[in-house]
Amino acid sequence: MMRLAVKTIRSAAFLVAALAAPAVLAGASDTSDVACGSTAAGWNVPNGAIVLSRGGGGGPVTAVLDAVGEYRTHSMFSHGPGGDVTHETMYTPGTNGWPTYCSTPLKVGELASGYPGAARINQGGIYQYLYGGGGSLQYLSYQRSRTSAGYDTKGETVSNWLLTSMPTVATASKQNGGLTFQRYKGPNGSTLNYVLYQYRDLEGVNVGGAGWNNGMVCSTLISHAQYRAGFPAIDAYVYNHSLLQTAGNSLYSSVENECNTGLGFWKGIGSTVTCFENICDDAGRQVRNCMSAGRCDTDDSGVWNTISNNAATVARSISPDRLGGWSGHPYTGSGVSLWAADTSNTIQWNSGGNVYGCWF
Repeated sequence: MMRLAVKTIRSAAFLVAALAAPAVLAGASDTSDVACGSTAAGWNVPNGAIVLSRGGGGGPVTAVLDAVGEYRTHSMFSHGPGGDVTHETMYTPGTNGWPTYCSTPLKVGELASGYPGAARINQGGIYQYLYGGGGSLQYLSYQRSRTSAGYDTKGETVSNWLLTSMPTVATASKQNGGLTFQRYKGPNGSTLNYVLYQYRDLEGVNVGGAGWNNGMVCSTLISHAQYRAGFPAIDAYVYNHSLLQTAGNSLYSSVENECNTGLGFWKGIGSTVTCFENICDDAGRQVRNCMSAGRCDTDDSGVWNTISNNAATVARSISPDRLGGWSGHPYTGSGVSLWAADTSNTIQWNSGGNVYGCWF
């Protein structure tokens, strides 16, 4: 019970103790980022636990979650110490050529259908994802499934469902064709994309459905797995219109600033082609349209204005903090995740084995 009580506080100690290590920067299809790497030892995270993290490299997701007062930006699922890891992510889309570049800088298909999407990778792949891209990892911890009575085996049940009942297809790494990883298929039988619109509306993903464009994101994938494994659904959280506006404006400003300075998600963009307009302004509007309306094919400001000027519009989603029961999200009662009642547990890389792998 005392462990549960700690959940009422966003403990500064957990944040100060977060590991200081490079964070991954998702890379473009023509990226110089490295998708493959190795680790001398695997992590100690128990089977069936979730892992929550916050990278220091910026990016659209960080901008949106910061704007609504949340902290953790990525969620993963552990299949045991030194074992495989399930998560959903994307690399940065490639850029279009001139003159298309000057109105929609990012390749529409890669922005709309993020790759690799939902995947299961080994310890070498997840270590590279977390530590291989520069920047700083601000937070990393795991949480086990539990109730007020103590830890339980529900997380292991979800793990078993992912390993045995959610279909996968072996996929060659884009950077090392000799290595493969598993991409998950959704309810319609197609591989799942990473879809930014899930942060605006997760649709029926948390009750077993497939989202628009066959998409999920890291936290909605885990909510999907909880339900499909036979447990009650995690309730979506409704972000009111004011928060939706704040998040959209923060997203635009973040992308524009990172593009102008060559940081984070927008590393290098804006410095290679000269346009008659501000390329970074276009980038900000294109990404905001994609996340807020699923319109990844345009930088038309009217798309966002229609949403922003309609007081009835809201966002409905499940974030990493909601999975973990942080930042005011409930950690007991109905409609919560199986892992929300736990506190932060330290991750150590001390299980046996040197493993090489790729995350895309």
